[in-house]
Amino acid sequence: MVVIEEHKHPQHNIKSQKFDNPDKLYLPVSQHTGKPASVCMEKGAEVEEGQLIARQNGYISACIHAPKGSKVTDITPWYHPNFGRMESLVLKCTKESKSYKTRSNVGGLYPEELLDIIQKKGIVGMGGAAFPTHVKLKPPKNIDTLIINGCECEPYLSADYRLMKENLKEICKGVELICRIVKPKKVIFALEDNKSDVAKKINLFSSIKKFNIPGLETTVLKSTYPQGGEKQLIFSTTRRKISGDKLPLDVGCIVQNVATCFAVYEAVYLDKPLIERMVSFCGDALEEPKNIWVRIGTTLQELFEKKILSFAGEPKKIISGGPMMGVTLDCLNYPVLKGTGGFLFLNRDAKNYEEQPCIKCGRCVDVCPMNLMPLMYAKMVKHEEFGRLNEFYIKDCIECGCCAYICPSRIPLVHYVKTGKKYAVADK
Repeated sequence: MVVIEEHKHPQHNIKSQKFDNPDKLYLPVSQHTGKPASVCMEKGAEVEEGQLIARQNGYISACIHAPKGSKVTDITPWYHPNFGRMESLVLKCTKESKSYKTRSNVGGLYPEELLDIIQKKGIVGMGGAAFPTHVKLKPPKNIDTLIINGCECEPYLSADYRLMKENLKEICKGVELICRIVKPKKVIFALEDNKSDVAKKINLFSSIKKFNIPGLETTVLKSTYPQGGEKQLIFSTTRRKISGDKLPLDVGCIVQNVATCFAVYEAVYLDKPLIERMVSFCGDALEEPKNIWVRIGTTLQELFEKKILSFAGEPKKIISGGPMMGVTLDCLNYPVLKGTGGFLFLNRDAKNYEEQPCIKCGRCVDVCPMNLMPLMYAKMVKHEEFGRLNEFYIKDCIECGCCAYICPSRIPLVHYVKTGKKYAVADK
């Protein structure tokens, strides 16, 4: 793990804004881990806000809903940060935003009914992986510890922090609902030490028993990267190690991001699908970094055209996500997806380094949170020794970028890992 200089200000301390009137929305059928959703609307169809437009396709998949009342103008390949271009529904917004009323019988819902709502409303993990939440909340083994991830360890992003500052009660109501489903004995709210004000408020809630959350405790961790990684967070908070291809449930834990807990709250209490989220827009190429509530499917292009965002100078690099695990974009046509935590616009910090030979200093090994040997992956990929990659447990790499960050030779180690994983599977 590494300590990275933070650039969360000024957006860290500024109240979030809301952009609620996009003209067009672009919704790729894959915004989650698992099989892409199946389009269930035809071109020309009129849809209401929250209406199902792409069905869950298999167990590990997720539904997609219309973020606004609109007309389906096209179904065509569109920009996707991970897949290049992907089949997408194009919606022309035609109606004002809908208002949502609080459901009256939440207390009487059974765990199975709560899971069904979460599944039908298309809730996925919002910390980045976008794993379908209904699958994660139905583990094949009993769990005793629920960990709420509020770390947000990427050095620029602050959307989760603002969400906790502005909607902590709703997040806690979402945690209550999750507890009713998975029935943990203990709930750990994990935060980094740059969010101590949120920790104090949670401790207050716990002391006055404001919410029905069993064994609630707050753990404040050092601001290191990747502290918010699932396996790292479980070890930091419980000292339980997850080895090899084991999962958190194998050590009795489930981890949920704070934004996911908020989405669960909205799905159950307001009958609202996952159709908008808070997103960090940050970096030195922006005049005013900020956090904005944005409808899923809104493009960066429209945010700049509508003057919601403006450049301070021509950006040299645009990244979907943070600088450590994000994906570089080639234009502004990319939309906000369910798992989009932020966009980074860099100017002076965007440097292109020429890769130098490895000096075998071992720094990449020292900082690897999974105790792997990244230098070996680069060597084997360069020599096309793909069959040996599995001997060094390449599949355990979480691609966090610590190794590339610390490497004095500027070797793009994560690039070699991604390439190696593809060919290691084929060569197995």
